[in-house]
Amino acid sequence: MVSIIIILIVILILDLILKKTIIKMRNIEVLDPEKKYVNKLHKYGERILSLVNILIIVLAMSEYPHLRPLIFIGPGILVAYRTIMEWKNAKETGTYLISASTSGLFFTGSIVYVIIH
Repeated sequence: MVSIIIILIVILILDLILKKTIIKMRNIEVLDPEKKYVNKLHKYGERILSLVNILIIVLAMSEYPHLRPLIFIGPGILVAYRTIMEWKNAKETGTYLISASTSGLFFTGSIVYVIIH
């Protein structure tokens, strides 16, 4: 359990550093929180994936400890979905690069967790 928290904190710190670096290097304009979704498919797809993630996290933490790597894979898939939707519908903004880096960090966190345990 402690290793999960440590990995999540490291992911958070690395994500903040990568976001600032990518925004500065690419001159990416940060979107308004109200314009979070590029279309309705993106909106409903993310909501469904979020609910599935919450369910998986609750089950992995309480009932099925062998599913704990999914604690990192689930959000990674959610952010990968966001990356694809932003890339297909809003390439010119470049925000998909930020989402892609976050997704990569979650998948890397899953690999690190599996190696540790």
